[in-house]
Amino acid sequence: MVFVTAGLVFLVARNLSWRVLGPSPGSFQLAQFFPQGLAGAAVRIYAAVSAGLVESIFFIGLPWLWYSSASQRPSELQFTIAVSAIFALAHWEHGRHGVIAAFFAHGVMCRWFLRWKTLWPVVLGHTLIDLAVFA
Repeated sequence: MVFVTAGLVFLVARNLSWRVLGPSPGSFQLAQFFPQGLAGAAVRIYAAVSAGLVESIFFIGLPWLWYSSASQRPSELQFTIAVSAIFALAHWEHGRHGVIAAFFAHGVMCRWFLRWKTLWPVVLGHTLIDLAVFA
Protein backbone atom coordinates (compact mmCIF):
# COMPACT_ATOMS: atom_id res chain seq x y z
CA MET A 1 0.00 0.00 0.00
CA VAL A 2 2.77 2.44 0.88
CA PHE A 3 4.57 1.79 -2.40
CA VAL A 4 1.42 2.24 -4.48
CA THR A 5 0.00 5.31 -2.74
CA ALA A 6 3.23 7.18 -2.03
CA GLY A 7 4.65 6.20 -5.42
CA LEU A 8 1.59 7.49 -7.24
CA VAL A 9 1.59 10.70 -5.23
CA PHE A 10 5.30 11.14 -6.02
CA LEU A 11 4.72 10.71 -9.76
CA VAL A 12 1.64 12.95 -9.88
CA ALA A 13 3.28 15.73 -7.84
CA ARG A 14 6.50 15.59 -9.86
CA ASN A 15 4.73 15.60 -13.21
CA LEU A 16 2.26 18.31 -12.18
CA SER A 17 5.04 20.54 -10.89
CA TRP A 18 6.92 19.96 -14.13
CA ARG A 19 3.89 21.15 -16.13
CA VAL A 20 3.24 24.16 -13.90
CA LEU A 21 6.83 25.29 -13.23
CA GLY A 22 8.55 24.12 -16.40
CA PRO A 23 11.89 22.30 -16.57
CA SER A 24 14.06 22.26 -13.48
CA PRO A 25 17.38 24.01 -14.03
CA GLY A 26 19.59 21.75 -11.94
CA SER A 27 18.27 18.28 -11.41
CA PHE A 28 20.79 15.73 -10.13
CA GLN A 29 20.05 12.05 -10.60
CA LEU A 30 22.16 9.70 -8.49
CA ALA A 31 21.34 6.67 -10.65
CA GLN A 32 23.32 8.07 -13.60
CA PHE A 33 26.51 7.42 -11.63
CA PHE A 34 25.76 3.78 -10.80
CA PRO A 35 27.85 1.17 -12.63
CA GLN A 36 26.29 -1.08 -15.25
CA GLY A 37 25.59 -4.81 -15.07
CA LEU A 38 25.51 -6.95 -11.94
CA ALA A 39 27.58 -4.47 -9.91
CA GLY A 40 25.12 -1.72 -10.82
CA ALA A 41 22.19 -3.84 -9.71
CA ALA A 42 23.89 -4.51 -6.37
CA VAL A 43 24.62 -0.81 -5.89
CA ARG A 44 21.02 0.13 -6.76
CA ILE A 45 19.63 -2.41 -4.28
CA TYR A 46 22.02 -1.28 -1.55
CA ALA A 47 21.21 2.40 -2.17
CA ALA A 48 17.46 1.78 -2.14
CA VAL A 49 17.47 -0.39 0.99
CA SER A 50 19.78 1.90 2.93
CA ALA A 51 17.85 5.03 1.91
CA GLY A 52 14.52 3.39 2.75
CA LEU A 53 15.75 2.31 6.17
CA VAL A 54 17.84 5.31 7.19
CA GLU A 55 15.51 8.01 5.86
CA SER A 56 12.46 6.37 7.43
CA ILE A 57 14.21 6.22 10.79
CA PHE A 58 15.61 9.76 10.68
CA PHE A 59 12.67 11.51 9.01
CA ILE A 60 9.75 9.68 10.67
CA GLY A 61 10.72 7.30 13.47
CA LEU A 62 13.09 9.40 15.58
CA PRO A 63 11.17 12.67 15.11
CA TRP A 64 7.98 10.86 16.15
CA LEU A 65 9.62 9.56 19.33
CA TRP A 66 10.71 13.09 20.20
CA TYR A 67 7.44 14.69 19.08
CA SER A 68 5.13 12.24 20.82
CA SER A 69 6.98 12.53 24.12
CA ALA A 70 6.38 16.28 24.38
CA SER A 71 4.38 17.39 27.41
CA GLN A 72 1.71 18.92 25.18
CA ARG A 73 1.29 16.57 22.24
CA PRO A 74 0.83 18.54 19.01
CA SER A 75 -1.29 17.29 16.16
CA GLU A 76 -0.33 14.50 13.78
CA LEU A 77 -1.00 16.87 10.87
CA GLN A 78 1.56 19.36 12.18
CA PHE A 79 4.05 16.53 12.59
CA THR A 80 3.41 15.29 9.05
CA ILE A 81 3.85 18.74 7.51
CA ALA A 82 7.01 19.53 9.51
CA VAL A 83 8.90 16.29 8.85
CA SER A 84 7.75 16.18 5.21
CA ALA A 85 9.16 19.68 4.69
CA ILE A 86 12.48 18.65 6.22
CA PHE A 87 12.52 15.44 4.16
CA ALA A 88 11.76 17.38 0.98
CA LEU A 89 14.52 19.90 1.64
CA ALA A 90 16.96 17.05 2.20
CA HIS A 91 16.26 16.06 -1.41
CA TRP A 92 17.17 19.48 -2.86
CA GLU A 93 19.70 17.96 -5.24
CA HIS A 94 16.86 16.49 -7.30
CA GLY A 95 15.64 19.94 -8.26
CA ARG A 96 12.40 21.68 -7.40
CA HIS A 97 10.23 18.95 -8.91
CA GLY A 98 11.95 16.32 -6.76
CA VAL A 99 11.51 18.46 -3.66
CA ILE A 100 7.80 18.96 -4.31
CA ALA A 101 7.29 15.26 -5.07
CA ALA A 102 9.30 14.22 -2.00
CA PHE A 103 7.18 16.47 0.23
CA PHE A 104 3.88 14.94 -0.86
CA ALA A 105 5.14 11.34 -1.00
CA HIS A 106 6.63 11.68 2.48
CA GLY A 107 3.32 13.07 3.72
CA VAL A 108 1.63 9.88 2.53
CA MET A 109 4.31 7.73 4.17
CA CYS A 110 3.85 9.62 7.46
CA ARG A 111 0.12 9.05 7.37
CA TRP A 112 0.65 5.31 6.86
CA PHE A 113 3.12 5.26 9.76
CA LEU A 114 0.68 7.10 12.02
CA ARG A 115 -2.11 4.72 11.04
CA TRP A 116 -0.14 1.48 11.54
CA LYS A 117 2.20 2.65 14.34
CA THR A 118 5.09 0.72 12.80
CA LEU A 119 7.88 1.86 10.52
CA TRP A 120 8.47 -1.39 8.62
CA PRO A 121 5.80 -0.96 5.91
CA VAL A 122 7.12 2.57 5.32
CA VAL A 123 10.70 1.28 5.04
CA LEU A 124 9.58 -1.35 2.52
CA GLY A 125 7.49 1.13 0.53
CA HIS A 126 10.27 3.71 0.49
CA THR A 127 12.76 1.05 -0.62
CA LEU A 128 10.49 -0.05 -3.48
CA ILE A 129 9.98 3.55 -4.61
CA ASP A 130 13.74 4.12 -4.63
CA LEU A 131 14.29 0.88 -6.56
CA ALA A 132 11.83 2.13 -9.19
CA VAL A 133 13.50 5.57 -9.30
CA PHE A 134 17.01 4.08 -9.54
CA ALA A 135 16.05 1.62 -12.30
